[in-house]
Amino acid sequence: MNNLIKITFSLLLILLAGNSKADNEKIKFGKVSAEELEMKVYEKDTSAAAVILYDSGASYFETEAKNDDTDFVCKFERHVRIKILKPEGFDFATFKIPLYHSTNGEEKIGALKARTYNLDEKILIDKLEKNSIFKEETTPNWNRIKFTMPNIKVGSVIEIKYQISSPFKQNFRAWQFQYSIPVVYSKYNTRIPSYFNYQITTKGYYPIKKLDEKSRPENFLIRYRDNSTGNVDSKVHQYTLTPNSNINEYYAENIPSFKKESYMLAEENYLSCIEFELQSYKYDYGVLHNFTSTWEDVQDKLIKSDDFGGVLKKDGFIKDILPELIADAKSEEEKTVLIFQAVQNNIKWNEKYRLFCEKSLRATWKEKSGNTAEVNLLLIAMLRSAGINANPVVLSTRQNGIIHPSHPTITQMNYVIACAKIGDKNYLMDATDPYCPIGILPFRCLNDKGRLITETNSEWINLETNKGSKCAIMSTLSLTEEGTLKGKVTEAFYDYEGVDIRKTISNNTDGYTEKLKSDYEDWNISEIEYKNLEDKNKPLQISYSTEIENLVNMEGERIYLNPILKNKTHENPFKLEQREYPVNFGYPISVNYLLILELPTNYTIEEQPKSSKITLPDNGGEYIYQINQSANKVMIKYSFNTGKSQYLPSEYDYLKEFYNYVITKENQILVLKKVEPTAIK
Repeated sequence: MNNLIKITFSLLLILLAGNSKADNEKIKFGKVSAEELEMKVYEKDTSAAAVILYDSGASYFETEAKNDDTDFVCKFERHVRIKILKPEGFDFATFKIPLYHSTNGEEKIGALKARTYNLDEKILIDKLEKNSIFKEETTPNWNRIKFTMPNIKVGSVIEIKYQISSPFKQNFRAWQFQYSIPVVYSKYNTRIPSYFNYQITTKGYYPIKKLDEKSRPENFLIRYRDNSTGNVDSKVHQYTLTPNSNINEYYAENIPSFKKESYMLAEENYLSCIEFELQSYKYDYGVLHNFTSTWEDVQDKLIKSDDFGGVLKKDGFIKDILPELIADAKSEEEKTVLIFQAVQNNIKWNEKYRLFCEKSLRATWKEKSGNTAEVNLLLIAMLRSAGINANPVVLSTRQNGIIHPSHPTITQMNYVIACAKIGDKNYLMDATDPYCPIGILPFRCLNDKGRLITETNSEWINLETNKGSKCAIMSTLSLTEEGTLKGKVTEAFYDYEGVDIRKTISNNTDGYTEKLKSDYEDWNISEIEYKNLEDKNKPLQISYSTEIENLVNMEGERIYLNPILKNKTHENPFKLEQREYPVNFGYPISVNYLLILELPTNYTIEEQPKSSKITLPDNGGEYIYQINQSANKVMIKYSFNTGKSQYLPSEYDYLKEFYNYVITKENQILVLKKVEPTAIK
């Protein structure tokens, strides 16, 4: 690349990264420059697969007529321009635009323009065709418009612009400033009449700037037909509302990409964005419409809903099936277990996350299938019919985002589980997962707290159980002079680890046996025995005999062996220099490893790892490595424990170093040296 070209690229990058706010305001749809198309890399993040060059949004109110009546509608506009830098960036050429609908109306998209720009001596333009735009239903109240930009290549610039018209005042659009790719410039303008009162919340770790708020008067024409007299020729009235509108502009520049890492909740919890929640609205001399909810309001709406609390009262069919199910039960605990197993084993989850039923509980039982609400509300109805104090718990799954305790609303939740209270103890359960016993919720549900809904009130309930993921491995092996390890291995899997292994086996022990043998080709596994495979309340045990080859290094009279044969930590899952969001495992993790190794005749330990221990602050966890020798046997043991399910950003460095220590320790080698046999006198 000659000096002139180098200078051109340097100037381009300076312009993209350092444009003033005024410069960015001048960007117009369709005016893509050759410099943008010639751009090869984003200098502030050379690893970026794509970069958002410009992202502009605006939300404001207008009035629209429906027949002879008019009402306020919220308009949302977006204009975004993206540069594709690598093949991995092609994913950002697919757009999914959500649209809400209900019996009160629907959101509509319009003025959609989308183009792909490529450079081949001159700028080539490909427009998005209408037959490439698809409408999909995602949930009963949400559709989405989906399309992929045409003729995408490395080097392409894509640009879209559209408008959404929404009759739902409570759906004032949020704005996302940060993505998994960098953003050069992003702004969001809002114009809200004084009639509407929104609570505005900013989220994320990257700062959002705001210009000084302005105000300006607006005129809204209102028309309505007076039908109070019942006269066919009723009169159409019209008048003008003249509120002041508050004008705000939020913007951010040179926003880094959000770096996803292991063990985190939904990234939407941490991305920089701004959200608007309608609290109330009131027109001139009109009635105050209060949208501010309390958790009591949420409880009341759920209990009175025909598709939630209402279905629990239509339980007549349960009286015909229940007596046989619990005939042998001698306590409330036994009744609960039998009913839970009946629903868990007979009703298949259709993999739909729902807060409300889409059919009756009778139909759910008859069809042997249902969504999350139908399966677990059926469980609750059956428990209640058996005299058990059972109630629903509504929650948001891990990938749906954290519930904001200070923003009570039904729309935050997307899932229902069951809670049975026996004595002073709560038993949480979810019958959608055939492998989870009572007291262990599916991993998708482990998202801080849920809301327990009773007929008269509601309260927070902790979704973290006292269960964790626990694995114990015990091996008794002898090492031959040829370097072969022979003996017996027993593995036990508890709680969440047991759930995961049972899912992997999936009632096919022959298939799992073959997988075990293929995954460990050098182990020559035989005589496999499974225990407690069907009893989910007991640890699953897998025992087998083995002859392990090619695992040790032999050099002359020395044998080199890493004594950590299984469950070795190979890689640190935490790679960021700094992490601004919590580490969330979902549950505590425990691994206990024990190897009793019989040494070959005439070999002794020349070098061995040292016994040691490392702990995390505030009882956050520990790792203990121990090695002991007795006669011709050596015992190697380690214990790995995370003391809790979540670690704050301030604890990240400790946790990262903890894993580095574990990796180093588990890579240490045991060195055996051959010695001359002692002469017998």
